[in-house]
Amino acid sequence: MQKLNKEWHLKHPMPPKATFEQRVKWHLEHVQHCACRPIPAKLLEQMREKGIKLP
Repeated sequence: MQKLNKEWHLKHPMPPKATFEQRVKWHLEHVQHCACRPIPAKLLEQMREKGIKLP
């Protein structure tokens, strides 16, 4: 997989003013399709606190 999957990013923009749930969904999909960056540490921490498992 390429480091940046431009096509995926163009088709799947992060919603403006995304909710926590939207951010989680977007980032979980993102790590499956693109390797441009990891899930932000703060979001990972919040996900762990809520018991959300990583793929």
